[in-house]
Amino acid sequence: MRPTAFAAAVLLTLPLIIAAVPASAETVSTKDFVNKAAVSDMFEVQSGKLAADKAENEDVKDFGQKMVDDHSKTTDDLMQLINDERIDVTPPTSLDQEHQAKLDKLKNASGAKFDNIYVPMQVKAHQKAVSLFDDYSKSGDNKALKEWASDTLPTLKEHLADARDLNKELSAAPAMAANDTMNDEDQKAMDKNAMADEKSAEAGTKDHTAKPSNINYVTRQKPGDWSAQALIGRSVENENDETLGDINNVILNEKGKVVAVTIGVGGFLGLGEKDVGVPFDALKFETAAEAAKDSETASEATSEEKNKADRASRFDSEHANMQIVLDATRDQLEKAPKFLWLDEQSDKRAEADDNTVK
Repeated sequence: MRPTAFAAAVLLTLPLIIAAVPASAETVSTKDFVNKAAVSDMFEVQSGKLAADKAENEDVKDFGQKMVDDHSKTTDDLMQLINDERIDVTPPTSLDQEHQAKLDKLKNASGAKFDNIYVPMQVKAHQKAVSLFDDYSKSGDNKALKEWASDTLPTLKEHLADARDLNKELSAAPAMAANDTMNDEDQKAMDKNAMADEKSAEAGTKDHTAKPSNINYVTRQKPGDWSAQALIGRSVENENDETLGDINNVILNEKGKVVAVTIGVGGFLGLGEKDVGVPFDALKFETAAEAAKDSETASEATSEEKNKADRASRFDSEHANMQIVLDATRDQLEKAPKFLWLDEQSDKRAEADDNTVK
């Protein structure tokens, strides 16, 4: 069996992050809710594009792109809902004066200055969005919109948490820079210590006292982060609920990016099965029906399925009810080329060399 990779994958579903909720919800009309939600989405998409292009901090760039992706989706969902439910509201097609002024301010900034304007702006914007969606989910007068507001709220809370983290990161940067600045006496002392270290090293007696770490430790799993342990063993299905195979391994490059998963295809009871490499971004993560609530379905589940569910939820309980979907048929995967590991590639080259010699 190949060694498993203990890493987290990127993104994609967003469970609830706990946030303070007001004691009583403010009544919001459907028209006000739709107008404010639409303008908020437009601002997030337009300002996010600026951040992805103009920000200096890579985390701010990534956050900006995430805002473009997520809020483009909520815009599409809202418009679809308005059409499907025939809600008598016409969403605005341009920014209001307040948001346009903020966007203009961002357009006139760049680099670190842009970061320091954009991130605090995002904290305030998402505080308002969380409050708006929370209020309407509790007091709104349209059932379908209330449900959508409630379903969207966890995503907005996660955005708010990320914006606050970025704000802390940017606030800490000047202090770190100040600590890095030293006067001439400090520099002379450092040079002197460095020369002493070199002499000690030549004598084999160099002091190995650990230097302060510059590692920015990760302290929590985010809703969109998956552990490799939770992925391995999970079934992959297509849109027709046809099971294509199980994830056998996760492939990472040396920069820590998850590039692919291997899916066990074909065979019977593990015999004759082959690994097919599938790019990670080809997978979709969707909310599955909560079959466990259906006692009849739960009782019919096989022990193997229950073991997989237990294994998936041990470290990633938030993702236990997620469905991993691939746009392919079982026949297409069975006809796909086999994934070759490095040792298998070496064996294949050696076999080819032997045949050439013969």
